[in-house]
Amino acid sequence: MISQDVLAGYLLEELLASLIQSAGYRLLVDASQDGVELKNSRSGDLQVKGRGGFHQVDVLGEFTFVPAFSQPLRLFVEAKARGNVTGLPTVRNAVGTINDVNEAWMIDYSTNRARRHYRYALFSTSGFSKQAQDYAIAHQISLVDLSGPEWTGLRDAAHDGAHEILESVPAWVPRFPIRLLRQEVRHALGTMPDDTPRVPDTEELSRTLELPQAARRLRQYLEDAVDGALLAFPAGQQVLLARPDDLNEFLAHAAREPEHQVTLAVARERGDARARTWVIRPISDDAGPYALRMTLPDVVEARALAESERWAQSLAAKGALGGRLDIFWDPRGDMARLRGPRLFRLIFAGAQLRERRRAP
Repeated sequence: MISQDVLAGYLLEELLASLIQSAGYRLLVDASQDGVELKNSRSGDLQVKGRGGFHQVDVLGEFTFVPAFSQPLRLFVEAKARGNVTGLPTVRNAVGTINDVNEAWMIDYSTNRARRHYRYALFSTSGFSKQAQDYAIAHQISLVDLSGPEWTGLRDAAHDGAHEILESVPAWVPRFPIRLLRQEVRHALGTMPDDTPRVPDTEELSRTLELPQAARRLRQYLEDAVDGALLAFPAGQQVLLARPDDLNEFLAHAAREPEHQVTLAVARERGDARARTWVIRPISDDAGPYALRMTLPDVVEARALAESERWAQSLAAKGALGGRLDIFWDPRGDMARLRGPRLFRLIFAGAQLRERRRAP
């Protein structure tokens, strides 16, 4: 039977797919969505064509917006929900997979075929080793640290959901139906694309294992724990996942000022948390009370925290991130919050601007 940590990782991937859907990504779940580069294995798992063979992918997103002079973008999403830091072997596997997939066009090159660019994002609830980070940066693998206190609710949702599901599985089930569970979770979270086939002949098993109910509880856990998440793209190579204290407040401010200046500072320490939380806030005089919280990669943290003063730490972190964050927003049907698609740019202000704003 599957372990709780492994199942929690699978559930975390689905929760993340739901969160980043507003960043313009849609799920690819079946070969019928692309008969050239995707296929279904005998067991029904989705596989992506590489130059040397096919590679299984659990969560594959496609960016619905194609920037000018670039290629359509697809994103592998892998999540680890375990106690130990994610190390070099996991990143090496990601590099090998993505390199092979991005060279698949060489096999049957055609001038009439759209060439897509694949990227890989690794999420970890326990952070990454320094070796893993150095290797990922060298090969442009995005690492997203979910060990900070701002993601406690997300981590708990994945682990609690996994525990409840495994507790309800009868002893006579020889192999946990993870593909079936993913299907039910995607329907509950609203990430399952329309007109994609369901796993055949599984309705009775799904009801027996109470998977639809488990999927709905998982969605409720997510809604109770996380109001929303924003994919933030710094001028550097890494991608960040930021949690707004109130998503509506951020969207309201960003709608008024799509490009505005912000501050970046370390939040107050919270007990024995594994990682620090950094907070972004707007600095304009009419700014709303929004705040974005995120955990920075260790390589950025190390540079920033080598400085003794808080203002120096902030400046070092801003420099490591390239001075700005870009956020793409495309809710696709969530009209109650803000019509999309939109592009927001948060520009890190210098320390002197912060001091000017504090002056009477």
